[in-house]
Amino acid sequence: MDGQNAIADSAAYEITPAKRKRLQSIFDHATGMMKQPKYDFDYAHSLLGECVKSDPANLIYAEKMLENLERKFKGKKPSGLFSAFSGRGIKKALAAKNWTEVIAQGVDMLKSNPWDSSALIGMVDACAELRCHEVGLLFMRNATAGSPNDIEVRRHCARYLGRVGQFDQAISVWHFVNEKTRGDDEANKMISQLTLDKERMRQGLPTITNKIDVRPGEKMRPRPKSNQEEVKTEKPKVAIQLNEKQILDRVILDNPEKIENYLKLADLWQLEDKYHEAELVMKKAQSAIGQSMDIVRKLEDIRIGRARHRYEVAEKQYDVEKTAESRKLADDLKDELNRTELEIYQRRAERHPDDKKQLYEYGLRLKRAGNFEEAIETFDQVIEGDEKLLAIANLGKGECLQAKKKYHTAMECFEEALSYSDSLSSDRQKQLLYRAGVLAMGLSELIDAKAYFKRLKKMDPSYRDVGSRLDKVRKMLQDK
Repeated sequence: MDGQNAIADSAAYEITPAKRKRLQSIFDHATGMMKQPKYDFDYAHSLLGECVKSDPANLIYAEKMLENLERKFKGKKPSGLFSAFSGRGIKKALAAKNWTEVIAQGVDMLKSNPWDSSALIGMVDACAELRCHEVGLLFMRNATAGSPNDIEVRRHCARYLGRVGQFDQAISVWHFVNEKTRGDDEANKMISQLTLDKERMRQGLPTITNKIDVRPGEKMRPRPKSNQEEVKTEKPKVAIQLNEKQILDRVILDNPEKIENYLKLADLWQLEDKYHEAELVMKKAQSAIGQSMDIVRKLEDIRIGRARHRYEVAEKQYDVEKTAESRKLADDLKDELNRTELEIYQRRAERHPDDKKQLYEYGLRLKRAGNFEEAIETFDQVIEGDEKLLAIANLGKGECLQAKKKYHTAMECFEEALSYSDSLSSDRQKQLLYRAGVLAMGLSELIDAKAYFKRLKKMDPSYRDVGSRLDKVRKMLQDK
């Protein structure tokens, strides 16, 4: 991507609070239509398509858009006779690397066929460049559903899965390609490489899938045989011991209506960082029990967990490699994690308006996104509504005000937070004392700064640069 397009694309999905509210209003209108027995599918697509075009990272918008189109066609895939003509716009956008326009053109093409692989593959590439990986995976699934036997579509999707760290799924797709082509060179090489990368990722080592150059006709070298091959011997049969997940699988089979078993099983998969498997468990719960808030919340937790895991793995990879490419990947995945959390906590705050803890979590994500004005308003609602959250909400509000260079007002918030700091965790208390000390130092309130740094050093002598800052404040007081 050239610099000009990169800047344009970065700004294109920077959603302001006003724009987010407008899109949410459009989305709510469309979903309201979809609850009716009969409605205008094309009009609903125009509304939902506008949401996807404006906020391509929003998985909820993309899922609802495809759901509407699947209803329109009743699961029957239409003929693609006109795709060559309708695809000119997306090809032009792809050639220009105008990724937001690729999404826009693709949305318009899907109106005639939600399984149009030529549109969806282009949209997957755009999502990769726009760092909207969850939405990219959604479009990828529709592409393979629309062209289940198209080897090039499968090949493209397998590369994308490997690129975003979905190694198990990527290996499975490469096996499919290998079986259909009867010994594909690229498939053989990628299966071996992804299997190695999967193990390297677990150990916190860098992966190299995206760095290898697979050339047509290149074959994998056979593994050299060891001088002493292990002799296979017959082992006595023993009773099979089921692990905890297998036991829960059987319990669910016998009692499919109990939600707590699905939740436990999903948690076990998440502990192993297998978020796809955890998601499948909750989808199974949806089919057996129907929709419930427990299921919705668990699926949201899985989305956050998956995004956080990808980011943490990328950070470990950067720690090993220290390259510009690995730094960019980690930064991209951090942005995706923040966007995912912002979207989910906004929905939770809307679902539970009386739960100020959810509102605080939403305000925290707004602060991380740099939406300081809206974050301050959110923290104010928390402060007014729940005394137990006074300290942590004032800390968040103070950090926003400090970022907006309203230093004296920020200091008042930190002082208010310190009055209730017993309710904070140890880490939050240290963060608050450090923030208050640094700001007091900047405002030349040296006696206060000294007091804050002394408290912090007593709690944790090794916290950041508290020792050197305390020494500096003491010297400044002596020199006065």
